[in-house]
Amino acid sequence: MKKFLISFLASFLFANNTIAIKNLIGEEKFNTYQALLIPILNKKTSLEKIISYLQNNGLLDIFFEKPKYIHPTFIFLNNNPIFNTKTLYDTLNTLGYYYFYPTTISKTNSFQITIEMKSAHYIDPLLFLQTISQKGCKVKSIIKNKNYTYYLDCKEEKKEAIRIVSDKIKLINAKGLYWLNPNGFKQISVTTSKYDNWYPYIVFYDKNLNILNIIAKEISQQNINLNIPQECRYIKVKDNFSKVNFKRGIYVKGIQ
Repeated sequence: MKKFLISFLASFLFANNTIAIKNLIGEEKFNTYQALLIPILNKKTSLEKIISYLQNNGLLDIFFEKPKYIHPTFIFLNNNPIFNTKTLYDTLNTLGYYYFYPTTISKTNSFQITIEMKSAHYIDPLLFLQTISQKGCKVKSIIKNKNYTYYLDCKEEKKEAIRIVSDKIKLINAKGLYWLNPNGFKQISVTTSKYDNWYPYIVFYDKNLNILNIIAKEISQQNINLNIPQECRYIKVKDNFSKVNFKRGIYVKGIQ
């Protein structure tokens, strides 16, 4: 019975790893290099380690002879379009991609978005997996045909945000954009330098990045205290007109 169970588990792992590898390099290359793949076929391993092994052994081709347009597709299984899109775009920006646009968007049981970009290579699947995992998303599967298709589970996705505390803290961001975590406080206080002319633009979001409230001022202010909606999980602070208006940074604190 024990031998049967070991044999069954080995067969199960082989089948799962085989599918993952064939999805990435195709059946023809899998058959050609199957002997080289043996070390990762019969043991429990992650998709990240499979991709890393393929790259280290020169089995994952992502570079082109010259730049061309690519159309990767991202399928979010949890179907939260606003947050999913924000997470995807932030991930691509972190990887150095800024010039792309969506060509196809659909929402049924899952949220699906296809983008177009010009590049000298496909998006590195290992770097993409590692970067988006830091935002609470798991890459469940990657399939490469003419382009890459990523299947993502983002039930635990999160936006990087600075927790506000009861003590005043100073923040400086050259982009003039601040994402904050309300951290359970009922009010937020935002103060700028007396040398700046800040026209507040503050947005409160729920856990899915749906907008709860927007505060926009056309008169400059040095300090503003605002109530935080109960469902709020993220706060965005910027200037209503230009980041130059509060280039010296801001001071923020939470109030109970």
